[in-house]
Amino acid sequence: MNKQTILTITRKDIKATFSSKKVWVPMIILALILCVVVPPCVAYIGIHFDLVSTSSKDIEKPLNSFVENFPDEEMRNTLNGLPTLGYKFVYFFLTFMMIPFFLMVAIINSMVTSSNSFVGEKERNTLETLLFAPISIKDLFLGKVLASLIPTLAISFAAFIISSIIVNVITYPHFKVILYFNSTWMILMFWVIPILVLFNIILNVLISAKVKTFQEAQQFGGILVLPIVGIIISQASGMFFLSSLTLFLIGAFLLIGNLFLIKLVTKFNNRNTLFQSQIH
Repeated sequence: MNKQTILTITRKDIKATFSSKKVWVPMIILALILCVVVPPCVAYIGIHFDLVSTSSKDIEKPLNSFVENFPDEEMRNTLNGLPTLGYKFVYFFLTFMMIPFFLMVAIINSMVTSSNSFVGEKERNTLETLLFAPISIKDLFLGKVLASLIPTLAISFAAFIISSIIVNVITYPHFKVILYFNSTWMILMFWVIPILVLFNIILNVLISAKVKTFQEAQQFGGILVLPIVGIIISQASGMFFLSSLTLFLIGAFLLIGNLFLIKLVTKFNNRNTLFQSQIH
Protein backbone atom coordinates (compact mmCIF):
# COMPACT_ATOMS: atom_id res chain seq x y z
CA MET A 1 0.00 0.00 0.00
CA ASN A 2 1.40 3.35 -1.09
CA LYS A 3 -0.12 6.12 1.06
CA GLN A 4 1.23 8.90 -1.14
CA THR A 5 -0.34 7.33 -4.23
CA ILE A 6 -3.68 6.88 -2.45
CA LEU A 7 -3.68 10.51 -1.28
CA THR A 8 -2.78 11.71 -4.78
CA ILE A 9 -5.70 9.80 -6.31
CA THR A 10 -7.99 11.07 -3.55
CA ARG A 11 -7.00 14.70 -4.10
CA LYS A 12 -7.38 14.33 -7.88
CA ASP A 13 -10.88 12.88 -7.63
CA ILE A 14 -12.04 15.42 -5.01
CA LYS A 15 -10.75 18.21 -7.23
CA ALA A 16 -12.59 16.70 -10.21
CA THR A 17 -15.80 16.48 -8.16
CA PHE A 18 -15.72 20.07 -6.94
CA SER A 19 -14.58 21.46 -10.28
CA SER A 20 -18.03 20.66 -11.66
CA LYS A 21 -20.91 22.73 -10.31
CA LYS A 22 -23.31 20.13 -11.67
CA VAL A 23 -21.95 17.69 -9.09
CA TRP A 24 -21.23 19.61 -5.88
CA VAL A 25 -23.99 22.24 -6.02
CA PRO A 26 -26.86 19.67 -5.95
CA MET A 27 -25.07 17.83 -3.11
CA ILE A 28 -24.95 20.94 -0.96
CA ILE A 29 -28.46 22.08 -1.92
CA LEU A 30 -29.90 18.68 -0.99
CA ALA A 31 -28.22 18.78 2.43
CA LEU A 32 -29.32 22.37 3.02
CA ILE A 33 -32.97 21.74 2.16
CA LEU A 34 -33.50 18.41 3.92
CA CYS A 35 -31.23 18.86 6.95
CA VAL A 36 -30.87 22.60 7.52
CA VAL A 37 -34.01 24.30 6.17
CA VAL A 38 -36.80 21.77 6.84
CA PRO A 39 -36.17 21.10 10.60
CA PRO A 40 -36.14 24.76 11.75
CA CYS A 41 -39.16 25.55 9.59
CA VAL A 42 -41.13 22.66 11.06
CA ALA A 43 -40.00 23.61 14.57
CA TYR A 44 -40.88 27.29 14.26
CA ILE A 45 -44.26 26.78 12.56
CA GLY A 46 -45.29 23.93 14.86
CA ILE A 47 -44.39 25.80 18.05
CA HIS A 48 -45.52 29.32 17.22
CA PHE A 49 -48.60 28.65 15.09
CA ASP A 50 -49.71 25.25 16.42
CA LEU A 51 -51.30 24.42 13.08
CA VAL A 52 -51.78 20.79 14.02
CA SER A 53 -54.44 21.54 16.62
CA THR A 54 -56.01 24.60 15.08
CA SER A 55 -56.42 23.34 11.50
CA SER A 56 -58.79 20.49 12.33
CA LYS A 57 -60.17 18.97 15.50
CA ASP A 58 -60.37 15.64 13.64
CA ILE A 59 -56.57 15.39 13.79
CA GLU A 60 -56.46 15.54 17.59
CA LYS A 61 -57.90 12.09 18.32
CA PRO A 62 -55.61 10.02 16.01
CA LEU A 63 -52.55 11.97 17.12
CA ASN A 64 -53.29 11.42 20.79
CA SER A 65 -53.92 7.74 20.06
CA PHE A 66 -50.58 7.55 18.28
CA VAL A 67 -48.81 9.05 21.29
CA GLU A 68 -50.59 6.73 23.75
CA ASN A 69 -49.54 3.65 21.77
CA PHE A 70 -45.97 4.79 21.19
CA PRO A 71 -43.66 1.79 21.88
CA ASP A 72 -40.90 3.69 23.67
CA GLU A 73 -42.08 4.46 27.22
CA GLU A 74 -39.67 7.33 27.85
CA MET A 75 -40.61 9.05 24.60
CA ARG A 76 -44.31 8.41 25.29
CA ASN A 77 -44.06 10.10 28.69
CA THR A 78 -42.14 13.02 27.18
CA LEU A 79 -44.75 13.52 24.46
CA ASN A 80 -47.62 13.28 26.95
CA GLY A 81 -45.96 15.98 29.05
CA LEU A 82 -45.96 18.51 26.20
CA PRO A 83 -48.78 21.07 26.34
CA THR A 84 -50.08 21.10 22.74
CA LEU A 85 -50.35 18.79 19.74
CA GLY A 86 -48.10 21.15 17.85
CA TYR A 87 -45.36 20.70 20.42
CA LYS A 88 -45.81 16.92 20.32
CA PHE A 89 -45.62 16.86 16.53
CA VAL A 90 -42.48 19.01 16.47
CA TYR A 91 -40.74 16.95 19.14
CA PHE A 92 -41.60 13.66 17.42
CA PHE A 93 -40.64 14.96 13.96
CA LEU A 94 -37.25 16.28 15.05
CA THR A 95 -36.45 13.21 17.17
CA PHE A 96 -37.51 10.45 14.78
CA MET A 97 -38.61 11.67 11.35
CA MET A 98 -35.40 13.59 10.71
CA ILE A 99 -33.28 10.43 10.97
CA PRO A 100 -34.24 9.14 7.48
CA PHE A 101 -33.60 12.62 6.04
CA PHE A 102 -29.97 12.52 7.16
CA LEU A 103 -29.64 8.95 5.90
CA MET A 104 -31.09 10.00 2.54
CA VAL A 105 -28.62 12.88 2.17
CA ALA A 106 -25.68 10.63 3.03
CA ILE A 107 -26.73 7.93 0.55
CA ILE A 108 -27.52 10.25 -2.36
CA ASN A 109 -24.36 12.35 -1.98
CA SER A 110 -22.11 9.30 -1.67
CA MET A 111 -23.84 7.78 -4.69
CA VAL A 112 -23.20 10.87 -6.82
CA THR A 113 -19.46 10.99 -6.08
CA SER A 114 -18.74 7.25 -6.11
CA SER A 115 -20.80 6.45 -9.23
CA ASN A 116 -18.53 8.79 -11.16
CA SER A 117 -15.31 7.04 -10.07
CA PHE A 118 -14.29 4.68 -12.88
CA VAL A 119 -17.06 5.71 -15.30
CA GLY A 120 -15.97 9.34 -14.97
CA GLU A 121 -12.43 8.35 -15.90
CA LYS A 122 -13.72 6.61 -18.99
CA GLU A 123 -15.92 9.53 -20.05
CA ARG A 124 -12.96 11.90 -19.60
CA ASN A 125 -10.78 9.48 -21.62
CA THR A 126 -8.32 9.13 -18.73
CA LEU A 127 -9.05 5.53 -17.66
CA GLU A 128 -6.51 3.92 -20.00
CA THR A 129 -3.74 6.18 -18.73
CA LEU A 130 -4.69 5.50 -15.13
CA LEU A 131 -4.79 1.72 -15.60
CA PHE A 132 -1.35 1.61 -17.20
CA ALA A 133 0.24 3.94 -14.65
CA PRO A 134 2.55 2.35 -12.02
CA ILE A 135 -0.30 2.20 -9.48
CA SER A 136 -1.64 -0.92 -7.80
CA ILE A 137 -5.34 -1.61 -8.31
CA LYS A 138 -5.75 -1.79 -4.53
CA ASP A 139 -4.35 1.74 -4.12
CA LEU A 140 -6.57 2.90 -6.97
CA PHE A 141 -9.72 1.58 -5.29
CA LEU A 142 -8.75 2.97 -1.88
CA GLY A 143 -8.04 6.40 -3.35
CA LYS A 144 -11.41 6.51 -5.09
CA VAL A 145 -13.27 5.31 -1.98
CA LEU A 146 -11.63 8.04 0.13
CA ALA A 147 -12.39 10.65 -2.55
CA SER A 148 -16.12 9.92 -2.10
CA LEU A 149 -16.05 9.29 1.65
CA ILE A 150 -14.40 12.57 2.70
CA PRO A 151 -16.74 15.09 0.99
CA THR A 152 -19.86 13.05 1.79
CA LEU A 153 -19.11 12.86 5.51
CA ALA A 154 -17.97 16.48 5.58
CA ILE A 155 -21.30 17.66 4.13
CA SER A 156 -23.31 15.35 6.43
CA PHE A 157 -21.55 16.46 9.62
CA ALA A 158 -21.63 20.14 8.61
CA ALA A 159 -25.38 19.88 7.98
CA PHE A 160 -25.86 18.13 11.34
CA ILE A 161 -23.94 20.80 13.29
CA ILE A 162 -25.68 23.73 11.56
CA SER A 163 -29.11 22.11 11.91
CA SER A 164 -28.50 21.29 15.59
CA ILE A 165 -27.59 24.88 16.41
CA ILE A 166 -30.55 26.45 14.60
CA VAL A 167 -33.11 23.89 15.82
CA ASN A 168 -32.06 24.14 19.47
CA VAL A 169 -32.09 27.94 19.38
CA ILE A 170 -35.75 27.66 18.35
CA THR A 171 -36.86 24.74 20.52
CA TYR A 172 -34.86 24.90 23.76
CA PRO A 173 -36.88 27.75 25.34
CA HIS A 174 -40.00 25.60 24.89
CA PHE A 175 -38.79 22.01 25.45
CA LYS A 176 -35.89 22.69 27.87
CA VAL A 177 -34.09 19.79 26.18
CA ILE A 178 -31.18 19.85 23.71
CA LEU A 179 -32.45 17.94 20.68
CA TYR A 180 -30.26 15.69 18.50
CA PHE A 181 -27.64 15.22 21.26
CA ASN A 182 -28.87 11.89 22.60
CA SER A 183 -27.77 8.27 22.22
CA THR A 184 -29.93 7.65 19.15
CA TRP A 185 -28.51 10.56 17.19
CA MET A 186 -24.92 9.95 18.32
CA ILE A 187 -25.14 6.34 17.12
CA LEU A 188 -26.70 7.56 13.88
CA MET A 189 -24.05 10.17 13.10
CA PHE A 190 -20.91 8.46 14.37
CA TRP A 191 -21.71 4.80 13.75
CA VAL A 192 -24.45 4.20 11.18
CA ILE A 193 -23.85 7.01 8.69
CA PRO A 194 -20.06 6.51 8.32
CA ILE A 195 -20.51 2.74 7.84
CA LEU A 196 -23.52 3.24 5.55
CA VAL A 197 -21.64 5.79 3.44
CA LEU A 198 -18.64 3.47 3.20
CA PHE A 199 -20.91 0.56 2.21
CA ASN A 200 -22.65 2.66 -0.44
CA ILE A 201 -19.35 4.00 -1.79
CA ILE A 202 -17.66 0.60 -2.09
CA LEU A 203 -20.79 -0.82 -3.73
CA ASN A 204 -21.01 2.07 -6.18
CA VAL A 205 -17.28 1.96 -6.97
CA LEU A 206 -17.67 -1.74 -7.78
CA ILE A 207 -20.72 -0.97 -9.93
CA SER A 208 -18.87 1.91 -11.59
CA ALA A 209 -16.02 -0.47 -12.41
CA LYS A 210 -18.46 -2.75 -14.25
CA VAL A 211 -20.83 -0.45 -16.12
CA LYS A 212 -20.06 1.74 -19.10
CA THR A 213 -21.92 5.00 -18.40
CA PHE A 214 -22.52 7.34 -15.45
CA GLN A 215 -26.30 6.94 -15.86
CA GLU A 216 -26.05 3.17 -15.47
CA ALA A 217 -23.92 3.56 -12.33
CA GLN A 218 -26.44 5.91 -10.74
CA GLN A 219 -29.41 3.68 -11.59
CA PHE A 220 -27.84 0.67 -9.91
CA GLY A 221 -26.57 2.71 -6.95
CA GLY A 222 -29.97 4.31 -6.39
CA ILE A 223 -31.40 1.01 -5.15
CA LEU A 224 -30.20 1.83 -1.62
CA VAL A 225 -32.57 4.82 -1.51
CA LEU A 226 -35.60 2.49 -1.43
CA PRO A 227 -35.03 1.18 2.15
CA ILE A 228 -34.83 4.78 3.38
CA VAL A 229 -38.20 5.53 1.81
CA GLY A 230 -39.53 2.47 3.63
CA ILE A 231 -38.14 3.77 6.93
CA ILE A 232 -39.84 7.15 6.40
CA ILE A 233 -43.19 5.44 5.76
CA SER A 234 -42.82 3.05 8.72
CA GLN A 235 -41.88 5.81 11.15
CA ALA A 236 -44.71 8.06 10.00
CA SER A 237 -47.24 5.24 10.33
CA GLY A 238 -45.90 4.03 13.68
CA MET A 239 -45.06 0.54 12.36
CA PHE A 240 -41.33 0.75 13.10
CA PHE A 241 -38.99 3.13 14.94
CA LEU A 242 -35.24 3.56 14.76
CA SER A 243 -34.19 3.16 18.38
CA SER A 244 -30.59 3.25 19.60
CA LEU A 245 -30.42 -0.55 19.62
CA THR A 246 -31.92 -0.82 16.15
CA LEU A 247 -29.46 1.69 14.73
CA PHE A 248 -26.55 -0.10 16.39
CA LEU A 249 -27.65 -3.42 14.86
CA ILE A 250 -28.08 -1.79 11.46
CA GLY A 251 -24.53 -0.46 11.71
CA ALA A 252 -23.22 -3.92 12.68
CA PHE A 253 -25.03 -5.49 9.72
CA LEU A 254 -23.59 -2.87 7.36
CA LEU A 255 -20.12 -3.48 8.78
CA ILE A 256 -20.42 -7.15 7.84
CA GLY A 257 -21.62 -6.04 4.41
CA ASN A 258 -18.54 -3.84 4.05
CA LEU A 259 -16.26 -6.82 4.76
CA PHE A 260 -18.09 -8.80 2.09
CA LEU A 261 -17.73 -5.99 -0.46
CA ILE A 262 -14.03 -5.59 0.32
CA LYS A 263 -13.60 -9.26 -0.61
CA LEU A 264 -15.31 -8.55 -3.92
CA VAL A 265 -12.85 -5.72 -4.54
CA THR A 266 -10.02 -8.26 -4.56
CA LYS A 267 -11.50 -9.75 -7.75
CA PHE A 268 -10.56 -6.50 -9.47
CA ASN A 269 -6.99 -6.66 -8.22
CA ASN A 270 -5.99 -7.29 -11.80
CA ARG A 271 -5.52 -4.66 -14.49
CA ASN A 272 -6.81 -6.87 -17.29
CA THR A 273 -10.05 -7.64 -15.41
CA LEU A 274 -10.76 -3.97 -14.80
CA PHE A 275 -9.64 -2.96 -18.27
CA GLN A 276 -11.88 -5.51 -19.98
CA SER A 277 -14.88 -4.44 -17.91
CA GLN A 278 -14.58 -0.89 -19.19
CA ILE A 279 -13.09 -1.00 -22.68
CA HIS A 280 -15.02 -2.39 -25.63
